Amino acid sequence: MSLINDLGEVDSKVIQFLASSSDTSFSFQGLKRSLKVHQEKLARSLNRLYSMGLIEKNGDGYLITKKGMRMMGADIGQCQKIVIGQLYLPRGVTPDSAAGILRGRWFGCARWLGSSMTREGVDLKWVTEDGEVQLLVSIKGNVLEVSVSSFPPGEEDRAREVALRLYEKIINALHKKRRHFASS
Repeated sequence: MSLINDLGEVDSKVIQFLASSSDTSFSFQGLKRSLKVHQEKLARSLNRLYSMGLIEKNGDGYLITKKGMRMMGADIGQCQKIVIGQLYLPRGVTPDSAAGILRGRWFGCARWLGSSMTREGVDLKWVTEDGEVQLLVSIKGNVLEVSVSSFPPGEEDRAREVALRLYEKIINALHKKRRHFASS
């Protein structure tokens, strides 16, 4: 019997969710929204998992440790990603400044979830208020890509619509910031 079977329901949900995106640091509110868990239960679970060495906390939030990943095994699958749109960053907006402009922001019904550094750049994640649809923004070089990374069965149209609204809001945010840089 593995350690995962010894965890309680909330602890199991948390560790499985963190393992599904092992390179991402998730905010407390993002976890609460995605997992639909009361904040006190989530806080206790995070403390337990932290004390067991299965997760760690950094400045951006919570992520699974190597020990936690070993406990989960290698059967963590990836969701199908649906790309909504790509754009080149506006002149004067670097990948780092774009990530800084977007990190931690709420856009309409998309609530901040977390971020991770990749070999190619940075991934930023949002989730809908109901926790059902996860959105991914990848910045690689001077290209930004918006996609849907997870949604419930039968909800593809809704997921695409939410991602398209996020895409539009990101374009506006980046161009607004570019205009600010140009006038400074």
